[in-house]
Amino acid sequence: MRTSVTTFGAGSKKFFPALKGSTLVEVKGVSVQIMGQSLVVASDAGDEWVRSVAETVDEKIKDIRAGTQTVNSVNLAILAALNFADELERLRHEHQELVDRIAAMNKRLSAAIDGE
Repeated sequence: MRTSVTTFGAGSKKFFPALKGSTLVEVKGVSVQIMGQSLVVASDAGDEWVRSVAETVDEKIKDIRAGTQTVNSVNLAILAALNFADELERLRHEHQELVDRIAAMNKRLSAAIDGE
């Protein structure tokens, strides 16, 4: 998903140029709210996906705000980014473990089929 964020007013129907492969396409901006701020996010993903991602970010920031003394929006955004990065790295690690397990199982199955 290629995404760019602008700060146009809420409800803006602005279109943004984006590259998809080597073709220039126009991507519609989707209005979202994060931390009470209205943003127009341009993405090649669908509107509902963009809204869902924005809602996830907003909820993460609310959770962090509820559990910390930090009120500075920049610090909240950085803490949310760190939380998302931690989750991403854990999922990447789990994914690689699953890929490795599947490869090992595939190898054992191939050996069993071949009679080794």
